[in-house]
Amino acid sequence: MQLPHYLAALAAADRALADGYDAVARAHGGVADVALTCRSFARAARTRGDALAAVCDERYPAGSAEGAPAAFADAPPGPLALLRDLAELARLAGFVQTGWEVVVQAASGLRDRALLADAQECVHALHVETAWIDGKMKGEAAQALLVAE
Repeated sequence: MQLPHYLAALAAADRALADGYDAVARAHGGVADVALTCRSFARAARTRGDALAAVCDERYPAGSAEGAPAAFADAPPGPLALLRDLAELARLAGFVQTGWEVVVQAASGLRDRALLADAQECVHALHVETAWIDGKMKGEAAQALLVAE
């Protein structure tokens, strides 16, 4: 069964997403809603990753696995850097969301009600996160691409 390896990779990816949110919050601390929201999402992602790691240890042991790497380049802060960082968050959050959607299907097949409930909750939380990221990117696009120097 490959599920234990997949769960371990997803836990690592959720932790990488948390690190990405933290990096964006630090890099764009002057944009209050970005800093506050990213810190909140980082806590949620870290909690998801840690909880899934505990599930792996208890019920689906597989060892460690690598998740999706975060790729937040150091760049001068500003509207274009914020847009780039939001796009990177969208990529990583989408990867994690898809992973949780796959876990919903696997948990359903295994009739693991606890894992199914957790996975469905995580899919919903990631939907909220990706919707905020998408909305923020749309709101920042004109400023970053047309006005900023």
